[in-house]
Amino acid sequence: MYLADDPERARQVSLKVLGPEDSRSPEARARFVHEFDILSVLRHPNIVRMYTHGETDGRLWSAHEYVAGATGARLVPAPHRDPDLRRVLHVLARVAAGLDFVHANDIVHLDVKPANLLVGLDDPATVKLSDFDQARWLHRPEPPLATNGFVVVSVPYAAPELLRAGAVCPATDQYALISTAIELLTGLPPFPRGNLMATAQSHLHDSPPDISARRHWIPPEVDTILHRSLAKDPSARYATCAEPIALLAEALHDADPRPHVPFRNRLNAMFTRSQLGRATFGRNAFGHDFRRIDRH
Repeated sequence: MYLADDPERARQVSLKVLGPEDSRSPEARARFVHEFDILSVLRHPNIVRMYTHGETDGRLWSAHEYVAGATGARLVPAPHRDPDLRRVLHVLARVAAGLDFVHANDIVHLDVKPANLLVGLDDPATVKLSDFDQARWLHRPEPPLATNGFVVVSVPYAAPELLRAGAVCPATDQYALISTAIELLTGLPPFPRGNLMATAQSHLHDSPPDISARRHWIPPEVDTILHRSLAKDPSARYATCAEPIALLAEALHDADPRPHVPFRNRLNAMFTRSQLGRATFGRNAFGHDFRRIDRH
């Protein structure tokens, strides 16, 4: 990935250049063009724009909207550190809005994770969902998810149906969004196991975690919300991505991650528990000059 100048339109762009080997691979070339085809129909303030693509000296390239900032991975709190809660909730709400727009266009992203969220330096931050190379049309012919018995997934965030290479749906992205939310809030994804195989098995078989046990300032009501979005059965999850994120923001409205206020957090939770419980269960569902940049 490079930062490039587009002199014709006086703007900077993110220039994605496929490597020589991938540029010669029919499968990689097809994925590259497929991503452009999908992004060309998506125009939303929380989805990265794809401007154009082409081929130079046998190498495929595409020009994307540039966001000055970093990826959502920068928001993941380090051990013994607490998140910037206001910023995290803002990012999650914007990503949820983008995902619901994607789904309204009969597309699923299938690779939602902190590294695929672009977060600007401004306040409130510009937020863009990026990296649509794994995205699929829901009602158009698509190749099988699994190739030679393997499916390409980001395991820490992958829903059970995706790991099984089964039928995917908007709820598959919701599962990944909530897995992302857990990591942004606690520093760890839902199932932090010793290896990818163990992590995949946990997604398939283990009960969702209680993240209120990970951080003192997270009330138990949050666990109830997240458990539904992490249900093994996609039909048991919320109807949209925005719904669980709105409930999460409501549950964390009075939360204070600072270490000296655990009692106040629990006291606030006591007063809002019954009302939030009703809300939770009552809703249903190129010739550019460029320099290399690293994405974190």
